[in-house]
Amino acid sequence: MRTLLALFVLSSCGSNPPPPIHTIEIEMMTVTPIVAPHTHPAITVATKNPPYRLGIRSVEVLHTVAARKEPRTDAAVLGIISAGTRAGVRDAIASGPECRGSDGVDGRWIELAPRGWVCENAVEPSEAPPTAAAVPSFDDDDDRPIHGVYGVVRGANATAYASRADVLADAGRVLIGSNTVRASGTAVVDGRRFWRTSQGELIDEASIVQISPSRFKGVAIEDPHAMPAWVRSHRDSTKSIVTYDAPSLHGRIVGARAPRATVTVMELSSDGAFVRVADAEWVDRRDLRVATVATPPPETGPGEKWFDIDRDEQVLVAYEGERPVYATLVSTGKYLHETPTSVARVASKLEHAVMSSDKESVYSVADVPWTMYYDRDFALHTSYWHDGFGSPRSHGCVNLAPRDARVLYQWSSPDVPPGWTAVYGDEDHPGSLVRVRSRKDPEPGFRGYARAMHDKVVAVRESRDG
Repeated sequence: MRTLLALFVLSSCGSNPPPPIHTIEIEMMTVTPIVAPHTHPAITVATKNPPYRLGIRSVEVLHTVAARKEPRTDAAVLGIISAGTRAGVRDAIASGPECRGSDGVDGRWIELAPRGWVCENAVEPSEAPPTAAAVPSFDDDDDRPIHGVYGVVRGANATAYASRADVLADAGRVLIGSNTVRASGTAVVDGRRFWRTSQGELIDEASIVQISPSRFKGVAIEDPHAMPAWVRSHRDSTKSIVTYDAPSLHGRIVGARAPRATVTVMELSSDGAFVRVADAEWVDRRDLRVATVATPPPETGPGEKWFDIDRDEQVLVAYEGERPVYATLVSTGKYLHETPTSVARVASKLEHAVMSSDKESVYSVADVPWTMYYDRDFALHTSYWHDGFGSPRSHGCVNLAPRDARVLYQWSSPDVPPGWTAVYGDEDHPGSLVRVRSRKDPEPGFRGYARAMHDKVVAVRESRDG
């Protein structure tokens, strides 16, 4: 079974924030980068003094390594690069003992394309082109974006064992709370079949119910005047709804729409209680989740990528400047775990993250794909364990269906270079704005480094105008 490289962040939605970037822990595994056919010229050496001989087109990463913002071991981390990734080279400078090789000779700092510095002892020159970049596309038709096998652990005395010897000695730890796991393989011990999890533990297969992730996907927006809406009965989200020939519950029933079917809002009744979705078909407004065009947060740049999450509608719309480009259903925080309203920026993007909490609701969620932290420990991320998008379900994060999470992860800023399993945003490479709003708080305030960037722009403008 294929294993994935993961950056493990032991955190949860709405409890403990992830570790600071400079102390983040790396779990050593392997990765298969998401790539597209190579259709553009390779990025190669572009300096006056090329670091390598003619014909070297890239450097290959030998082991998982942190890309630094500057050629110093104490410089900020820009991201994490997996072994086997090939990157173009921009420059090289002499280093001291921090980049010393196994031969005891001081090495160099290598500047990679598109960004980041690594010690030369972490790479080797290659005549092969750089690893090709994925091309983000909202038309991605792969309905199985999660290729691993996940399961939820059931049973009051479900036990995790560190080794085969512990299984035979019955010396494991009893799992508490809610636990989902990801399989990295299987093992048979004393006639019993076990999952070997991505954390290296053994759990009896009989205690695990395999999860089938949702295949739901949002829609690309071609016409901002025809924003999508999704059917979701306010009585029973699993049931179809009826359509009427007039904007009234006393009208004649003329049709039906299936759960989560996509419709277009063509007209709103004078009282706002009904929506026309076809020439002579009206539906109860309460039975729809509607995407609407919103005004960007202050200082949003032309063409800048950002997210708008309507907490009341449970809808996310992705924008480029003022133009909506994609919309989908989400699940924000449930009662007592409401997702806070705010305007923040994506601070980190992790190909996989472990989320856990030991608070009043104990849980551990393995290898959450396509995670984007934006406000302390709040994140947009895949939810492979439920299919209730369109209603609050989370502990505070913004849950996305797997297909949506992947395409939005690839589309958003900061960009993720090929082979990078984590990337961090800052003022030089800012992450996409994330606005979470509600009827009660339609214009929330800025938080985090989004606030610092906003305040700086305002200060410059006031200084210029004043």
